[in-house]
Amino acid sequence: MRTDCIILGGGAAGLAACAHLAAHGANVALVERMDRVGKKIMAAGNGRCNISNEDMRPQLYGDAAPFVSSVYQATPPDEVLSFLGTLGLMTAREEGRIYPRTMMAASVLDVLRAPLSLPHVALMTDCEARSLMPSRRGGWSVQLASGQGLFAPSVILALGGSAAPHLGTDGAGARLLDALGHSVTPLHPALVQLRSDHPALRSLKGVRVHAALSLQIDGVPAAQETGELLFADYGLSGVCVFQLSRFASPALAQKRRVQILVNFLPEIADTQSWLDARIAALSALDAQSLFTGVFPRLLAQAILRHAGIRPEAKAASLSSRERALLAQAVCAFLFEITGTQGFKSAQVTRGGASIHEVDPFTMESRLFGGLYLAGEVLDVDGPCGGYNLHFAFASGITAAKSIEAALGV
Repeated sequence: MRTDCIILGGGAAGLAACAHLAAHGANVALVERMDRVGKKIMAAGNGRCNISNEDMRPQLYGDAAPFVSSVYQATPPDEVLSFLGTLGLMTAREEGRIYPRTMMAASVLDVLRAPLSLPHVALMTDCEARSLMPSRRGGWSVQLASGQGLFAPSVILALGGSAAPHLGTDGAGARLLDALGHSVTPLHPALVQLRSDHPALRSLKGVRVHAALSLQIDGVPAAQETGELLFADYGLSGVCVFQLSRFASPALAQKRRVQILVNFLPEIADTQSWLDARIAALSALDAQSLFTGVFPRLLAQAILRHAGIRPEAKAASLSSRERALLAQAVCAFLFEITGTQGFKSAQVTRGGASIHEVDPFTMESRLFGGLYLAGEVLDVDGPCGGYNLHFAFASGITAAKSIEAALGV
């Protein structure tokens, strides 16, 4: 089978590229391993699909910022939203985050899927790409697990990373690129829950609290986040934990010491002075009552245990040392992090195809002409808030525009 472009992967990047190419009349074959496209899109944002953000600063992508900045010069954020609009998607904004107006991921997938019905687009689901090779005739050959072969002048590899393998991203893109000789940085789960064996977790399961978290790597502060912290029997969850996991996950893989310090009262500048004043005002009460109206009961009990203070001890009887330990338990509660919940629970992958081997203005491989890389297969990851989905759209559209220029369409 011969076509203008083969797209490997029916996720956000592949579907955006396909829609753009189809709109310009290119003949496209979209190959997807799963039984239908866009499964990961459907799971994005707890089904609401946070597609972008009003603040698309490239700096938020960390070390990949210069690369992302160039991609967003080639395809500016407003152009991505405008293109989705031409497909029929209306959007809404909530605290800086951009969603489909329906607040339903299905709306995003529906508009991206519509071009697949065009006569010059071939959709191939339940098809796995086993090999990708430059052809002696020029162009690219793709061998499918079924034995069928595909040929095209250009290929967009948009197979994603390794996060959420049950949704179709199983690291196949990294394997194909490695076989070609492309550099692939180690893959780590990101935007994922963190594991800890702290004994307090058994009683805190299900408790939610607003807190400030500081990630420590080998005793050195590495990142900070403030937001909702959710306790689980295995460890820590919540958006702020997901954000920190981008930095914790590679450090854990390197066997470095990873800790999280939790400040349960980030709005209080001097926790010790606050605690002393509270003890003075509530001196007749027991220690546990000091936190009534401040923390959930289970959290108050955990803080007291962490400080080694009996809940029934009189507040007025606490020594200066006990007060210091209690203040520290409130503003610097320490969790040793032992791991993550792995790729099965991760939202994105950290690591992937080296961005130094890809032209950010075209998404074409610097090693192989006609090979384009887009989306999560690249060593680019951003925080929660629509950044990863937006990059997938932008990189897919950028690759499509480059191929359209080559085709003259």
